[in-house]
Amino acid sequence: MSDSSSLPRVPILIIAVVQGVLLFALYRAFDTHSWPSESPLWSFPLWTLTIAVPLLLLLSLDRGNALRVSKMVAGLAAVLALLAIYTGWQAEPFGEFPMFSLSFAFLCSITLACFKTLMYLQQRADQVPLTYQVLFTKSWRNFLVTALTAVFVLMFWLILMLWGALFKVIEIDFFYELFIEDWFIFPVLGFAFGLGVIIFRDLTRVIDNITKLLHGLIKLLLPLIVVVAVIFLAALPFGGLEALWSTGNGTALLLWLLAIILFFTNAVYQDGRETNPYPPIVHRLVFMGLCVMPIISALSLYGLVLRLNQYGWSVERCWALVVWLILTLFAVGYVVGIVRRRAEWTVDLARVNTAMGLVVLALMLLVNSPVLDFRKISLSSQLNRVESGEIELEDFDFWYAKNHLGRPGYLAMEEIKQEIGDTDPELLQLINNPVNKMYARRMRSSGDMWGAMLYRPEPFDVPQSLKSVIDRSYVAMNQGDPVMFKIDLDDDGQSEYLLLMLHKYGIGNSQFFHLTEKGWQAGNVLHAGRNYNDAVPDLIREGEIELVEPRFKHLEIGGVLLKPFTRE
Repeated sequence: MSDSSSLPRVPILIIAVVQGVLLFALYRAFDTHSWPSESPLWSFPLWTLTIAVPLLLLLSLDRGNALRVSKMVAGLAAVLALLAIYTGWQAEPFGEFPMFSLSFAFLCSITLACFKTLMYLQQRADQVPLTYQVLFTKSWRNFLVTALTAVFVLMFWLILMLWGALFKVIEIDFFYELFIEDWFIFPVLGFAFGLGVIIFRDLTRVIDNITKLLHGLIKLLLPLIVVVAVIFLAALPFGGLEALWSTGNGTALLLWLLAIILFFTNAVYQDGRETNPYPPIVHRLVFMGLCVMPIISALSLYGLVLRLNQYGWSVERCWALVVWLILTLFAVGYVVGIVRRRAEWTVDLARVNTAMGLVVLALMLLVNSPVLDFRKISLSSQLNRVESGEIELEDFDFWYAKNHLGRPGYLAMEEIKQEIGDTDPELLQLINNPVNKMYARRMRSSGDMWGAMLYRPEPFDVPQSLKSVIDRSYVAMNQGDPVMFKIDLDDDGQSEYLLLMLHKYGIGNSQFFHLTEKGWQAGNVLHAGRNYNDAVPDLIREGEIELVEPRFKHLEIGGVLLKPFTRE
């Protein structure tokens, strides 16, 4: 990123437009359910290369370095393709289980890996010595150029929409219909993205000034977050660790606290060679406060170990351990520098950060490879709990295996189904239609719901066929006081059933059920009114209900039903 004359504008625009065309092709395949959208073994690497390779080129190319950049990007592309193929294989067979968890983890980790790689790639392409100052500067420039370009593309698209809408008002629909066509919008927005990259890569001084502004704001916040950490640790003995772990997210909160401290420290002190950003007394207090980071790290590890002992490994806990390891290495490196050099500890910042950048990059690549396959690790841990007798097979979380463990979870469930055959229909049903146990623990059983049911306006029996339908509905599992009304809503001589869930502050989820030729069908209930008050729940419990004819009748025009209503 040097002066404007160093940017190869035409190649950058061509790459951006080609990327837009390729993204359109992949999107159209996804939209029409054609190849390669339903073949993860192909779609994962194609999407990965289509997004990553052009971006790396757009942010790295200068006049004179095209060959060096192309070689390095080609090498990274080969690595990304192999990792994407492996991840796509973990999504096979297609359609047998959800892919969101798998795709999201791959997207986040590969994005971070590419972000880290880009800094080193640019440093090698510029043929300058590897220093943290170079990496730090390029990381912020890359982030801001990408973010500002994304904003530019959004504004470009909004202007196109305004253009189309203005002409549509005067009954010229050509522009609006053109601008919403995917074959048009993908290449055009690709061109806009390339144009934005050129604009913001040319504005090096502006980008650096924005970086300084952000650093100035973070500089004001670093002492505050350090004080928060110190006070929290001082108060923890009085509140007890039990209160922290009882929240279920104590480890995550501690890791977030540690991550924010480290990020702010990096942003303020940068490579440690500049003049201390604080007065001597504040600088001393800050680096003394940073010494609590290993304590925060130890507490978060303790919380993670507690969860592992209780529930074994999961994909999320594997990620938590990786995050903990990265943050701990940063924290320990900083504190060792503080112990060695006291007030001059920032001299070690560059050494720690440069080395840790490579560690983070390596980990992000490994977690998408067979070396650190969190899905296999989690599955093995959970199956070992069953084999050891710690939990029964019926208590195995089949929902988690189906939704988060990809191909290993799918194959394990298929093997279990083959082993049990027809000997245990209930277990087979549980495997085929698993329930989210984490969600279910927060809900009540249908038996509890029927036990708490109030029947209004007078006691009545509910048909068993209807009970089965209600047991499968979302209302039955929701907390609240259940009240059921039996009433003929359409004057056809057949009773309908209205199920309301009453909460402290009003009416919760509600449904009504009516009998058709296909059996009992559920409908939603819209509750509205200006006269709602605290007495309404008691009136509902007492059965104070009346049927009100609609003021305005419904209209039917060409098979379309129109339902007028007022806000009164």
